[in-house]
Amino acid sequence: MKPDFYEKRTKKLLLSGYPVELSTVDCTTPDAPVVYWHWHDEVEFQYIQKGQAYITCDEDNITVSEGDIVFINQAVRHFITPAGENGVLFSSIVVNPSFLLGFGQLELENKYINPIIANCSFNCLHITGENTVYQQFVPLLKQLISLNTDHPSGYELLSKAYILQLWKLLYDQLPSKSSDSFKTTARTANQDAQRVKQAMLFIQEHFMESVALDDIADSILVSKSECCRCFKRATGFSPIEYLMKYRIMESAKQMHRKTHESVSEIAGAVGFNNTSYFNKIFKKFIGCTPTEYRQSLRKDVTPPFPD
Repeated sequence: MKPDFYEKRTKKLLLSGYPVELSTVDCTTPDAPVVYWHWHDEVEFQYIQKGQAYITCDEDNITVSEGDIVFINQAVRHFITPAGENGVLFSSIVVNPSFLLGFGQLELENKYINPIIANCSFNCLHITGENTVYQQFVPLLKQLISLNTDHPSGYELLSKAYILQLWKLLYDQLPSKSSDSFKTTARTANQDAQRVKQAMLFIQEHFMESVALDDIADSILVSKSECCRCFKRATGFSPIEYLMKYRIMESAKQMHRKTHESVSEIAGAVGFNNTSYFNKIFKKFIGCTPTEYRQSLRKDVTPPFPD
């Protein structure tokens, strides 16, 4: 894979409106692809269809066999080496965490999502037939794979339902939620959620204006450093990164709706007073320039943004 393959995939999935992708990785032939060290913003579920393999996730080394299930957390470096002469065949389904709950559900994110994706000791989970939870995991994962293979009517909604059930099973594998450390983490997460939710509302109301870090911090009555810390814990972004991403997503929506307006007019409408800088930030988040994006709309390549 090229170095930027996974970054481009993430952007493609987010723009598609359905950030879930199923693939079959066949390493059973002599010229089979090699899955080198990589990481991505998506979490990944693997179901081993045939053969054996060695999987390394950061410092964790596991050996998987037919029927095994592997969960690999967000941003965890991993690589896969077929074991034995027959190699390995497995299904991989990646899910961007944004799909789990949707935008703005910070309380639920901090209760159920962040305890997993922000947990440095939860790099991966290897589930075999000997695990007591295996019989709960395997039918859900098989149904998820089937839905994203056959694409029946409403498969996206059904997929979300199965993914949330799988997530609940993962959540149940975390350390005891009655421990003092877990309660302390939960209190911090809830406080972060409240603060960041207010900051997001401020950004959404004022993104078209000149907004600085001071303004965002003042809107939630904390220092600039504390604003940055709680924003990073809750969203993975700094406040300014979130502001820029929000402006870019709004600009992409406007390109759909206001086809008569120029790129510079749209840039100004979403808070950029420098078109060159807007082009740079747009390409960073979307993967192409605003002009290229607009051309793709005329060719009906990129699906419409939701309202």
